Amino acid sequence: MNLREHLRLILPEILPTSAAEAIKGTELIRLVRYRLGDEYSDATLRYHFSILSYDPTSPIAKVDQGQGYYLRLKRAAAVKALNGRSGLFDAASGESDGQRQRYLRVIAIFERLSLLRGQFPFVLNGRAGMPLRVDSDWEIPDMVCADWEVETGADEQPRFDETMLALRRHLGGPEVGLTGISLKLSVTLESYPPDFFQAVSATRWTTQGELVIAEAVSDEALVEALRSLGHQFGIGITSLGLDLALLDELPDGQSILGMTAAEFEAVQALLHIQRLTSASQRNTLDWSTLSSLKKKHISVGELVKWLSDSLASRVPMK
Repeated sequence: MNLREHLRLILPEILPTSAAEAIKGTELIRLVRYRLGDEYSDATLRYHFSILSYDPTSPIAKVDQGQGYYLRLKRAAAVKALNGRSGLFDAASGESDGQRQRYLRVIAIFERLSLLRGQFPFVLNGRAGMPLRVDSDWEIPDMVCADWEVETGADEQPRFDETMLALRRHLGGPEVGLTGISLKLSVTLESYPPDFFQAVSATRWTTQGELVIAEAVSDEALVEALRSLGHQFGIGITSLGLDLALLDELPDGQSILGMTAAEFEAVQALLHIQRLTSASQRNTLDWSTLSSLKKKHISVGELVKWLSDSLASRVPMK
């Protein structure tokens, strides 16, 4: 058995399961030597740790922007940990209720964050009587955030800044920027390609696309892979840095939406937002795709009406 095979066998018994408890290379070398003896040099062991950390099938992951290694969960184990329990699946949707509740909380949290940034969110996922999809959709994003030009210092109901809107029109830009948001509770080195390209597909008709990941992204190899794709395709990627176990202790999504500003500050304290890439702005909406999706999805029709009503009333409609 060669060294790489030995490491694949023993590392799961040595490495901590949490990135927060990652152990440094020196300590990992000591623990490996305890199992394998002194046959291999420190440099050889470090080299193999590094090489294996970029192999999605290996059990070792390296912490991004830090020192230390931890156990990379396989996809099945990650899903089980994400759900918090197994065997309690909803017969109609095939997804656990616990997972759906987590997803609804994350949607509510991101809605509140968007409003704090001066953007106006419109949730598509689970709208118009359709079931909530925790695996998201390849045609439409989970949420769209409208970027209206509003008057600074406006009262409780913000109003459009007519001067800025007129300037946008004269310069050939859209009166509103639409950011398509694809939400994921967790992304792994095994799942990131379909997760990323699903976000690309679902947001292709908006003026910019975002992939938002609830859980912290600690794996250095995963961070580099996501950054490479994000830069290449112009998709913004953000991790909220949430501990999903703590997420379970929060009130439900509707309660989070109804929180006072002071109450929501306590939720914000749980976030460790990490911006991996910024989205590239497109000059215009893909009108033909939007028109096609409006005919196919009731929720997109409701989005179009919301935008139209906002323009007609000159205020961002709630």
